[in-house]
Amino acid sequence: MRGLTFIEILITVFILGIIVIGLVSILSNSIDLFLLKSEEREVISNLNTAMDRLTRDIRQGRRVLSLSSTSFSIELSTGVTHTYSLITGADGKSYLGVDGQILAGPISSITFTGMKDDFTYTTAPSDIKIIAFTITMTDGRNMASTVALRAEMPRVTGEVVITEIMYYPPSKDKNSNNVGTSNSQFVVIYNNSNTPVDLRGWSINGNQFTTLVSGTWTLYPGKSAVIGSSGSNLIDTYYFPLPYYASYIKTSSGGLGLNGSPLSSNSDTVVLRNNFNRVVDQISYSSTWGGYPKSTSGRYRDFYSLVRKSLNAPSQDPNNWGDSQNLNFVINQGNVDYVAYCLLPKLVITEVMYLPCPYVILGWSNSNQNEREYIEIHNPTYSSIDLTIDWSKNNFYSVYTNSNPIYYSTKWILNPGEYAVVSSSAANIKSYYGLSESIIYMKTNSPSLASPTYTNLPDTSFTITLLQRNQSFNPPNGTNSYTIDYFYYSPSLGGFPYTSTYLNRYYSIEIKNLGLLGLFRREDNYVRNVASSISLCYTVFIQWENNNQGKRYEVYCSPGSKNSISP
Repeated sequence: MRGLTFIEILITVFILGIIVIGLVSILSNSIDLFLLKSEEREVISNLNTAMDRLTRDIRQGRRVLSLSSTSFSIELSTGVTHTYSLITGADGKSYLGVDGQILAGPISSITFTGMKDDFTYTTAPSDIKIIAFTITMTDGRNMASTVALRAEMPRVTGEVVITEIMYYPPSKDKNSNNVGTSNSQFVVIYNNSNTPVDLRGWSINGNQFTTLVSGTWTLYPGKSAVIGSSGSNLIDTYYFPLPYYASYIKTSSGGLGLNGSPLSSNSDTVVLRNNFNRVVDQISYSSTWGGYPKSTSGRYRDFYSLVRKSLNAPSQDPNNWGDSQNLNFVINQGNVDYVAYCLLPKLVITEVMYLPCPYVILGWSNSNQNEREYIEIHNPTYSSIDLTIDWSKNNFYSVYTNSNPIYYSTKWILNPGEYAVVSSSAANIKSYYGLSESIIYMKTNSPSLASPTYTNLPDTSFTITLLQRNQSFNPPNGTNSYTIDYFYYSPSLGGFPYTSTYLNRYYSIEIKNLGLLGLFRREDNYVRNVASSISLCYTVFIQWENNNQGKRYEVYCSPGSKNSISP
């Protein structure tokens, strides 16, 4: 046998080299394919895990906070919130993220869609009960699911509801003293039933009601109770409602939050339980609902309680809550205004006579309507209110505009619970309505309560305001004045006359129930809380009317005293 020639050896090596190169290429491609498949499997696995979490959170969702095509926020039954969205990683690729952190990917896109219970599409967060989402992978494949929110709100009794929460109070009280957050926070509850409720043994967030400061333990229908912490002194902190309008109860703890801590200034849960530890009402609020300051620095600093808009709408509906509109106090310290909107105003317009009878109690006619119009103001708080004019400092109270100040009064100090009748300078309400000399009677310096815009109060819809001016005040409008209270009226709400051939009846329009506190002037609550007076003030019979057959005029109003329609 002869050996291989050199040429044959070269050919053999060349063939073997080609085979080796081929095998290496095949092996390299196999490895690349294996790694690619492994990466793909990892992406799919991560996406499956992410979808499981997303699905679980939707099922545990109490409500959707916001939704767009690429993101949505949800509040879970525990009160925790999460936001799922499409985010961009450091590598420039798109990922599925939760609360700003990468959860899975990379992906091409994600789409969220909201639906109602009947599977009709909606973008309104409060209506969304079902979430459909589709994740598109980088290779174009889709992963999709449709999931319903299943978390149920705690069952409530419906007898007592939470109507107001002061979770971010001012750092000053009405007397310019510093006050701690825990001691100035409060929760207001309201009896929306027809049955009295004993509040002994009740609690807020596990903090039991232990001390009755004012009022009674019995929460009567149409009445409120203000709940403060054990260290609170709300009567001195705010212009606080008298016991007739609200009881004041302290809890066993130094705060109204869980475990006696203060309520959070951003988001928290308030759970009201009765003496059987049953949930009566519950709210998981957010600062986006209202009750959050608009400004906490500079010369104007305003603070708001969170108030319920409707007694009939769900407690957990964010659209059923908003900022209080009741200016409780304004103080100026160091050229800074501290303004608190909560509870009720220190002075309340409780009655308006905007379309009075043409005949006064003396039996003679008066053709000047402005001379028979009046408003009634009331001090519903523990504090005495001084309405004295200080012309040297340009400080005064006025009606409708600053050009219509209250310049005359039979008594300038309005004590707790007292009423005053306010008319234009042209009127003589005491004589025209036959009022007692003991009635506190005030006049503006203008011939109309709506000066200078109107010669008399409009007979149609109108808002009458009570203002306080102080040259030290720094409101954003630059007028040195704040609206203390306002009263909106219209013929459909009350105060419009009844007329017939032989009998005409004239009415004032009154507030029914100040026990609703911050709630009473909002939306459907306002409509149900004003009405025509039912108190007959005087009657006159005019013989020469109806071709001398005569006509009777009846006037229903209660100027200077408790409203006739109040509970």
